[in-house]
Amino acid sequence: MADRAAAVATASWSDPGPEEVGDGVFRIPLPLPGDGLKAVNAYLVHDDAGTILVDAGWDDPASWAELTRSLAHLGRTVGDVRRMFVTHLHPDHFGQAPRIRHQAGAVLTLGAGERESMERWMEAPTPEATSAEWLTRLEAHGAEPLAEAVRVARAAGDHPPAMTHVVAERPDVYLTEGAHLPVGDRLLEVLATPGHTRGHLCLLDRDRGLLFAGDHILPHITPSIGLEPPGPTRPLGDFLASLAAVRDLPVSEVLPAHGPVFTDLAGRVDALLAHHADRLALMREVVGAGPASAFAVAQRVPWTRRQRRFGDLDLFNQTLAVSETIAHLELLVGRGQLTRTPGTTVRYQATAPGS
Repeated sequence: MADRAAAVATASWSDPGPEEVGDGVFRIPLPLPGDGLKAVNAYLVHDDAGTILVDAGWDDPASWAELTRSLAHLGRTVGDVRRMFVTHLHPDHFGQAPRIRHQAGAVLTLGAGERESMERWMEAPTPEATSAEWLTRLEAHGAEPLAEAVRVARAAGDHPPAMTHVVAERPDVYLTEGAHLPVGDRLLEVLATPGHTRGHLCLLDRDRGLLFAGDHILPHITPSIGLEPPGPTRPLGDFLASLAAVRDLPVSEVLPAHGPVFTDLAGRVDALLAHHADRLALMREVVGAGPASAFAVAQRVPWTRRQRRFGDLDLFNQTLAVSETIAHLELLVGRGQLTRTPGTTVRYQATAPGS
């Protein structure tokens, strides 16, 4: 046991191969193409009575090869998967789900809050079509040069795959808060945790103290907010409320979609809440110096744990930064601390004291 613990401590969480993280639960890192996150964790929960896969990975040959290798290592095949629980409708989580369903006949489930996004993608002919509203939104918030740079990069084939697009196939079942999924002698409870996406779900094994957290709670980074066009008006408010809702769950281990398994759920929730409180205060201070667009605010605040300047981010992460800035500013509007001035470019300004 000590040797195994030492090996886990020295390995990278994204190294290939399954890792047992609980009785009958295995973490399977699946590679992501050209992405700084390196991998996404799928989780296999199985016993003699059933098998469930939590998240499916990107639809990519390398990801599929790693999934089949890891299942073979565990004495399983894709055909053994009876149910897929996809935490949310982003391609690193949903991507391979249709292929697994067709090969295994598995039941595919998704959060009911993802239905609107699914229907939009079902109607869109290309990834570019699904992101058109997103780029239009960036332009409305002052980021016209950024939106144009994305279009140019895509035309040249230099922009990463759209994180807001999947190969759309409707799930077999849309799940809501309080549903339960049986897997052998387990009863896994569905938790609605909107924020990262409007239909994000977590899965709780109360008896064993395990939380399958998807992108809701990650050990090292904060999930992106505000990527859904048109999306909720204030997704950050949804996210913060969802964090508070899970903080005190009886959980001994958190199983995230990116990063290693960790133990301190309440501590991590508190850190995320504090991080966003700091960001909200900083952005309000920036706007307090005078009316500004979200693009202008994003350029004036630091980004990532390394406190990088906006101009030092790559193009994709600049678009994420502007989207997150919009989410923070809109929450401040909802709290009455800022006002929004509509026009060709949306601008924000601080409310007068006592107003």
